[in-house]
Parts: sequence; structure tokens; C-alpha cells
Amino acid sequence: GESFKSRIEKPRKPFGIVSVAAGKGIRETFMNLGCDVVVDGGQSMNPSAEDMISAFEQINADVIYVFPNNSNIIMTANQAAEIYRGSDVRVVPSKTIGEGYAAISMLDTEIGDTDAIIESLKEIIADVVTGTVSKAVRDTEMGGVSVRKDDYIGFVGDTIYVDSPDRAEAALVLAEKMNAKRYDIMLVCCGEDVSSDESDKLQKELSKAYRRTEVVMIDGGQPIYDYIIILE
Repeated sequence: GESFKSRIEKPRKPFGIVSVAAGKGIRETFMNLGCDVVVDGGQSMNPSAEDMISAFEQINADVIYVFPNNSNIIMTANQAAEIYRGSDVRVVPSKTIGEGYAAISMLDTEIGDTDAIIESLKEIIADVVTGTVSKAVRDTEMGGVSVRKDDYIGFVGDTIYVDSPDRAEAALVLAEKMNAKRYDIMLVCCGEDVSSDESDKLQKELSKAYRRTEVVMIDGGQPIYDYIIILE
């Protein structure tokens, strides 16, 4: 009979990365950054602890860094990390796609000490600002901004900074309110409804407005958020 194992074990490696993201383009972007597994999940569909554990199981690593990229998912990630015994699982408390992106792109495992690595990632996250543009589902008044149903609103955290019937306009005003000129890099993840013409035009306008900032457009394909603007 065959003496080979039917299932080839992946060689154990020093560390692995799990990230949570929604949208085909954003998932691909995270894979290209070096994530081993990107768990599907976002604003409306939070992964379960089981989903997270099965992601850990796919990676044979001593240490696994987990980026939930959403405040609603941090607790689930922590639960999964406590249950899983196969690796030293560390949850990095990234609350947005932007924080996760910046932290993973600057992950320096040469520091050697896992605790020190986590501290450096938390510092990176603290310096990232993420803004989002999405369609208003109802008329409302928030922080002095009148919002009309079906307009596009730009917000950071829970604060609405702009309401506009034009979504590219909402993105431009939001970037200004986020003080984009202070940052070196602006990443813009374009949602599933944004055409390449619209994103090209927006990139030109942003590059013109912020000449010292490198503007990078990503075809994110994410639902709900038409634009995610990440400043780092």
C-alpha cells in the first residue's frame, strides 16, 4: 500500500496572519499584503468564532496575528483565540479596514518579541484615520449636518462630516475634513457600485488637491461603503 500521508502537512512557520474583510478586491489586497487567510466578513455579516478557528487551523504557525478590522468582531476574535490551542494567537484590535491595512503593511516581525510586535502594531493603528462614504438610509440630523435619504454621507467613526447627492463630492469633502494634507499616503477603496471612470476622475482630483500625498486607488468591490478613505 501507499505509505505517503494522504494529506500533506504544511511546514510549520514562525508566524501567520488572519484578517477579516468584505469585498473581493479588499480580500485580494489583504492576500497580496501577506495574509495567509482572509475571513469573509464586514459590517453586516460578522464571522463566528468557528469561522475564525477554522482560519487558524489552516495556518501551521507558532504565532498567528489576527486583524478583525471591525470593532464588532474583536470580541469574537478574542474568544476564538482563547479556545484555539494550536498556536499563540494574538488579536490586534484593528477597528477598520484602514487600520488593518496599515498595520499589516508595516508588520515588522524582526523585532522578535511577540509582545513588542503587538505594541508596535497598536502604535501604527493609533496614527491611522479611516473615513467612509455610504448612502444615507433615512433623513436625519447629526452634529449640525442635515442628512437626506439617498444622499451620500461621509463620516469618521460616528461623526458625520458631509452630506452630498454626489458621492465623489462627498469623498472629496471628507478627505478635506480628515485633513488629508497632513498624511503621506491616502488609500481609497472603491465600492462595488463605483465605476472605473468615476474612480479615475476622483483619483485625479485628489492628487491635484493633495500634491504631497500619494493617492492609491483600490478596486475594493466592498458592499455598503462606496468609498473607504485611509490616511497613514
